[in-house]
Amino acid sequence: MKIKIILLLFIFLIPTNSLAYEETFFGPFFEFKKDSGSKVYAFRPLVYYEANYELKYRSLDILYPFIGYQEDNQRNQFQAFFYLIKYKNFNDYDNLQEKNFSIFPILDISWSGKKENDYFSFFPIYGNLKNKFTKDEINYLFFPLYLKTKVKNSQNTHFLWPIISKTEGKYVSGFKLWPLFGYVNKVDNQGISVVKESKFFLWPFYSYKRDLSKGLNLEEKAYFPFYLSSTSTVHEARTYLWPFFNVYVDKIRNQKTYNMPWPFIQYKQGANIKSKRFFPFYSYVKTKNVEKGFFLWPLYKYKNEILGTDYFKTKSFLFFLYKQDTYYDLRENKIKKEFSSFWPIYSKDSDLNGYDLRILSPVESFFSNNVKVRKIWSPLWSFIRVRNDNTLSETSILFNFISYKNNKIENKKRFAINILLPIIANESDSSSNKFNILGGLIGLETGEKKKIRILYIPISL
Repeated sequence: MKIKIILLLFIFLIPTNSLAYEETFFGPFFEFKKDSGSKVYAFRPLVYYEANYELKYRSLDILYPFIGYQEDNQRNQFQAFFYLIKYKNFNDYDNLQEKNFSIFPILDISWSGKKENDYFSFFPIYGNLKNKFTKDEINYLFFPLYLKTKVKNSQNTHFLWPIISKTEGKYVSGFKLWPLFGYVNKVDNQGISVVKESKFFLWPFYSYKRDLSKGLNLEEKAYFPFYLSSTSTVHEARTYLWPFFNVYVDKIRNQKTYNMPWPFIQYKQGANIKSKRFFPFYSYVKTKNVEKGFFLWPLYKYKNEILGTDYFKTKSFLFFLYKQDTYYDLRENKIKKEFSSFWPIYSKDSDLNGYDLRILSPVESFFSNNVKVRKIWSPLWSFIRVRNDNTLSETSILFNFISYKNNKIENKKRFAINILLPIIANESDSSSNKFNILGGLIGLETGEKKKIRILYIPISL
């Protein structure tokens, strides 16, 4: 109960009358930040709340990533225990609410204004799912005892899945008694010729597949593991003693790949590609938009890629010991965004506006694209943090034991030494300076209104 009262006081009694306000308490644990367009409340690592008024977005994380809630113009969703528990309320194009609640893999319920989209699943007892797992509809009862799946004009009925199954439909038929034997045949729309067939005996030792339905003339044979082949109008592949020796021909790209033996030696040749690999000593791949490779894996790895008007570069030493990701804007020939880290000593984010440097950074290398890790968790172990952008410069040492802020827009500077609360603080701007000990037990203010403070009592000069 005491903790709840403290949280309520922290959230609701913080000053909110100014257009821009920011404060931290008890080192990195309590934080409040507010301006005309956004607001942040933090009680790390338990609670982190942020809102963006312009985007109509709000989010609340409790011990991230265990519990989270997000809300915007179109949807609101809740998740817990790494998304094993989820709830989503979504407004579709007809402005009807579609709701979904799931506890993976036990419960999955969807209900909305459209009956055809509603479904219910209580695994493994009973389920009727729609548009899930690449199927139009899935029905089961006491899984794996009974399972039925539907895709377009065909359905598969399984008993003791995956042992017994029957395939039937307007153009398709089949039966499987796995792993002994099985077959599936599909005819054309006139019901005259077979356009797709597959069969196996003593799976995986022998299998055969032929598909003429999409004009690819696909044919696959497998005498596992001695010989596997696959041919079509767009490719050709041969494998001997799977998976070690194989040759793959891409007829569309005019490329040929040799693996002998995989994965140690690989050679690829053809239009718009150069590739060689002698694992673990050397690898090099170059295509039209990508260049990547390694030396003495995992000592050094790199990748350069063009993504539209952006140029992305990444490199690493000894997996994650040192890592650097860089995004270039090719139109302006500038670094758009960059992340670098030397585990576990430091990590740094920078963009066109400024940078954020953290000293002691044990997990950021593994979550280089996860913004919430930076916001919620990083302040708890980064005993030195330096942030600088176009409007503000901040330095925090020993979890705000020593802090410095420089507001570049308003030309205001603040230096403080804090033990739970400010012990020594000095604030200055272009016309005045305020110095206080223990929040005003003893203080001095210069400028237009000169005064001193003795035992928190102001005395004008």
